[in-house]
Amino acid sequence: MQVMKHLFKSRGIDISGYSESFMMRAIKKRVGRTYSPDHPGYLKLLIHSEEETNQLLGTLSINVTEFFRDRGAFESFEKEAIRPLLESKAQNGALLRIWSAGCATGQETYTIAMCLAEEMKHLEPGKRPLASVLGTDISELALVKAESGIYKREEVKGIPEKLLNLYFVRKGHAYEAAPSLTKYVRFARENLLEKPGSKFFDAIVCRNVLIYFSRKMHEVVVQNLYESLRKDGYLMLGRTETLMGAPRSAYEVVDLENRILRKL
Repeated sequence: MQVMKHLFKSRGIDISGYSESFMMRAIKKRVGRTYSPDHPGYLKLLIHSEEETNQLLGTLSINVTEFFRDRGAFESFEKEAIRPLLESKAQNGALLRIWSAGCATGQETYTIAMCLAEEMKHLEPGKRPLASVLGTDISELALVKAESGIYKREEVKGIPEKLLNLYFVRKGHAYEAAPSLTKYVRFARENLLEKPGSKFFDAIVCRNVLIYFSRKMHEVVVQNLYESLRKDGYLMLGRTETLMGAPRSAYEVVDLENRILRKL
């Protein structure tokens, strides 16, 4: 496919692991949005437009996200993963590192940070470890919004009112993540099909992302996640997702319904 060749040549991004149906839907969407006459016409536009290349990558980044999506899953993750990790880190003074993989425009990353901040309150101030939540995505456009930490009123509807007042500042018709939240968060571009640039995470959240990959590339991503996770670290997937490939037997189930696993 010429579009894939262009993305690899111009940006070094390999999207061949996405399912063909998903890629065709994304391209068809951009053909319509740009009023291109057909696929060859769209390819010409893509080759000569950096902005359209960014827009296509944004469409391919699976930006279906919201704060506390499946709230029960994050309540379980806070209790079953963040809480024991914080208690362990408090004893040895180590850094707690969480990876939000395929974070889109950042809602999931900030959700994790809110769970982390709330659990921190259960520890004495002098015993609270340093912690960070890394959000990564393939789309630079999505990451620009994520880094801004600014969301429209309708985009924050999933945040409980108490947490919204604690961790966001209202600015007109929008809400901006407060320093008490952003101090935990950072963002970077990452292609999940490539070997990750950072490892030794204590927990990885990769929800509703694997379903968009072909079987072969699903296994590649699962292997990359496995290699990035510390022993006894936690992995949370989407509720409809399962692991494929060799690493699946290397985890124990912590919460089957919410797909929370622990690396053995």
